[in-house]
Amino acid sequence: MRISVCAINVGLLVLFFGGWCGVAAQEGVGNERVVLVSGPGFYVEPGVTYRLTKDIHSDHSGLFLGKDVTLDLNGFTVYYADGGYNNLLNGGFEQGITGWGLSSAPGAKVVNTKDVHVFVGEKLMSLKAGDEIVSSYMELPVADRSYYAMCGVTGYYYEDMKGDMNNEMRVSVFVEDEQGKSIRCLTEYADSAALSCPTINQSPRLGGGFVMAHLQGLPAGKYRVRVRAETDCLVDEIDIRPAFDVGVGIVGRVERYGHYGHLFEGRFGAFFDHAKVFSADASTSGMKQVTGEGTVTIRNGRIKNAAVGVLSAGVQSTADDVRLVLEQVEFESAGISTVAVEGLYGSIRHCKFDIQSPFVINRHGNQFMAVNLRGERPSEVSYSTFYGGQGCLTVKGIKSVIHDNLFVNRQTVTNHYSLSPSGDSTRVFNNRFEPEIGSGIGIYRRKGVEVYNNFFRITAAPPSCEYNLDYSTNGIRISDYGAKTGDPKGAIGNKIYGNTFEIIGKAFPEYPNYVPLATAIFYSASAGGNEVFDNDISVVLEDSTSNTQAYAFYIGNANEGLLYDNRIRANATPIWVATVYDGASNIDLSRNRISRITDSVPDFASVRLGYQYGSRPATSISFRSTQVDGMPFRIAREGSAETSYRVLWTLELELVSSKRKKIKTRLVEMFDRKGQRVFSGVAKDGKVLTELLACAVNNEIKEVFSPFRVRVGKKERLVELDKDTKVVFSLD
Repeated sequence: MRISVCAINVGLLVLFFGGWCGVAAQEGVGNERVVLVSGPGFYVEPGVTYRLTKDIHSDHSGLFLGKDVTLDLNGFTVYYADGGYNNLLNGGFEQGITGWGLSSAPGAKVVNTKDVHVFVGEKLMSLKAGDEIVSSYMELPVADRSYYAMCGVTGYYYEDMKGDMNNEMRVSVFVEDEQGKSIRCLTEYADSAALSCPTINQSPRLGGGFVMAHLQGLPAGKYRVRVRAETDCLVDEIDIRPAFDVGVGIVGRVERYGHYGHLFEGRFGAFFDHAKVFSADASTSGMKQVTGEGTVTIRNGRIKNAAVGVLSAGVQSTADDVRLVLEQVEFESAGISTVAVEGLYGSIRHCKFDIQSPFVINRHGNQFMAVNLRGERPSEVSYSTFYGGQGCLTVKGIKSVIHDNLFVNRQTVTNHYSLSPSGDSTRVFNNRFEPEIGSGIGIYRRKGVEVYNNFFRITAAPPSCEYNLDYSTNGIRISDYGAKTGDPKGAIGNKIYGNTFEIIGKAFPEYPNYVPLATAIFYSASAGGNEVFDNDISVVLEDSTSNTQAYAFYIGNANEGLLYDNRIRANATPIWVATVYDGASNIDLSRNRISRITDSVPDFASVRLGYQYGSRPATSISFRSTQVDGMPFRIAREGSAETSYRVLWTLELELVSSKRKKIKTRLVEMFDRKGQRVFSGVAKDGKVLTELLACAVNNEIKEVFSPFRVRVGKKERLVELDKDTKVVFSLD
């Protein structure tokens, strides 16, 4: 590949990248050095502001920047992957069998996703083992670049595989040229050379995904896809798409990964097709990779993917020590595992992200959320809007700050929350989380994360590709998957406070055997204590006769947790401890207030405890001073698993007497119904405030300690304690 860089003193800079040309003119504004840019290319001189004079179009990647530069988009748009790429005719089977050859597929039939298995769109193809289907031809317009031939596979539900991942659906993916000859690609990767096309007898991981064949070095021309079912399987979204396209790149290193196996090992490619252009040294055969501390600023314009591709990025940086600053930039992209920004760390302000990504290659991991800042240094993301994506934002930097954003997630795959604050001590505040479908914040194995003053509107979702019996959408989930107490990788010391939640339990009568679940807080942490307090939560079941469930607190697979001073409005039981997800222990719920709202289920329990269809222990659970408006506090216990809990109330005693001195000197004693003294002390300023154990349950043994006998001198009074109670006690 030929590279030429020519700078002319009067201000003309021409860059040739193969047949790819960028033109720039230099001008000065005060001490700022400005270079006007009118084409794609390399813009790497430190201290320069590169300013667009027109829209930029590139059939692959657009602009490459060095460190300590500013790219002023100047209101224009960078179009990448703008090579006239098409998509395969009817690759998603929405038009039935149009465009497909089925002569070698006697078992093939198009079925409804709603009836058979959720995936992308309303239709997919059902195949029997041994069936082969072949697409119509499509044009690949650009030679010598990366494409992926891809086949979506729903996979089986976990219960259908009986827990054995070897029972997963499997396919082979072939590509044929215009003469019908099968293409074989031997591709050089970072670790070795490997056969990248065809891909033989492969499966997605649990939750569905894509089987891919990496095409490299092919001439432009017509090609088609052949898919062979190695097992009975369900396939969809078959296509050949351009891959590894980038709008703006900062190349710290080239990641030459891209084999199907790499994608499931967590090794992802970056600038794959540009490895011959960028070198690690200053050799004359290439552009030097970016190293060392620096900053890249991109502002004032748009970056748009012109193709429906795969594994593409609007901005991508592999320069570990370069801080990325994005200001007033709009991103638009569509495809599978396509993102707006993939970098290390930085600042994002007043940006907009619109990502149409109906699924991902592999749902296990959050690398393909719309924005992925994966470095350890802190980042700040603020005053920005996020639409779509499989998850909106993941930030891994410790002590990052995320505030004043709008998140509108379109999540169809498991655990791709709107926001993943993946760095310890991150602060999240003043944001709105209003997913079209999906969840809010996922805190996984983090410490010291604080989430406060945010708004969440969460609605129960229909079945997913992975879960057809039940599935949850959550405002916030704290999880560490059963970590042992003190586990350094556990979720410990996180705080959720001052937020507002609107939780809507939507029904899906078209799926009669499905249980949708929506929660404000899904608490499944067990390594140490976390706190949830001072939140306002509304929980509404739209149809109390349906299978739908909705909770303020859903606590399972959990050990240690403080949930206190929260205000809950609900029309059905709002708290479930020891859920279908697993048991719970050492959970303290204190001073929470529950209010009925209109159209409530009659006389609903305050708390659901345990699970009737499985062993879900609930041990050492404390309910303290739960204020319930308009009905008594009641716990509905289910199942026969080990259970131990306590109910405690506060008693406020005010002593009155015409003789003030008498109040100050009298001893106050309290005795439970068994005659055991549970309090003894002198009133301070005539008042006593104490917490008393009213009820304790240990498996089938229930002990009730109320009413309490209060004694002051020779005077006594019997107090029934089934809520926080204030008693005026006269000594006269």
